[in-house]
Amino acid sequence: MIVDNHVHLIFPGSDPEEFLRGCIRTGAAIFTRESGPSGDPDALYENSMAVLSDREGDKLVARMDEAGIDRAILLPLDLGLGCSEPDVGAPDYLTAAEKNELHFQVTQKHRGRLFTYLGVDPRRPGGAALFRQGLAKWHVLGLKLHPAAGFYPHDPLCNPLYEIAREAGVPVLFHSGTEPAPLKSLYSQPCYIDAVAAEYPDLKIIIAHCGHGWWREALDMALSKPNLYVDFSGWQLEYSGNPDYLYEALRMAIDLLGPWRVLFGTDGSLTDIIVPPRDWVRAWREPQSPSGISFSEEELAIVMGAAAARLHGWD
Repeated sequence: MIVDNHVHLIFPGSDPEEFLRGCIRTGAAIFTRESGPSGDPDALYENSMAVLSDREGDKLVARMDEAGIDRAILLPLDLGLGCSEPDVGAPDYLTAAEKNELHFQVTQKHRGRLFTYLGVDPRRPGGAALFRQGLAKWHVLGLKLHPAAGFYPHDPLCNPLYEIAREAGVPVLFHSGTEPAPLKSLYSQPCYIDAVAAEYPDLKIIIAHCGHGWWREALDMALSKPNLYVDFSGWQLEYSGNPDYLYEALRMAIDLLGPWRVLFGTDGSLTDIIVPPRDWVRAWREPQSPSGISFSEEELAIVMGAAAARLHGWD
């Protein structure tokens, strides 16, 4: 079984427009790194959104079928407090509660294929009550937090959410690593997640993206905190520039933590433009390392599915 531990639904109003524009602008800069920036930013945004827009998960499941991915976990983002959040009632605007309920409805449409966490900013009034509602009514698998929106993971204001997650026995996944403007990367350094792992040693915590450029720090933190996991979603940019940037970090993660605390993910759908899921799965199942870095079939089977299944109680 292949489990994509990290995906997002993108559609008009899914997230603040300035954040989506920042993501697309970042990707465009990579694609034009040799020739320099070019093209109309507005046209690029509109064209990208036309391709990516997937409010009901139909495109996502079609890409999963093509790639051979059996299950995927949706991670709703609550970024409004870190961006220019529109007033309630603005066109296409979804409140945090409405967005999480929409993700639940998508999992009901694609039963057995799509699952969801609950995403909420801990500064959001009623955030703890929303998390409890998600667990009781929407059967969420865990909690997704995005510190780059403007808070530190070890801020005491987050503690009520951690207490609920610990009580329910579900994991907490943190974004970690850089983010495009207007979000701020300094809040997402792995050392701040380490502080949460120290305070809550029986809470299972996932460092998303293995911290990207802070991947060595993420592994150092996880090496001393056995309740820390890492996922390698969103590494398509690094892989497309140098495959061994991925394979070196993945090899070290498995060597240090063992395969059961390392998780496969795409970070789709924005990353699907860089490396389609079918090719991303192939890059993992049939690694072609320029320097000869290799993985056993058992290691890849665990990382690409069995570890996530065990973490979420599917086995």
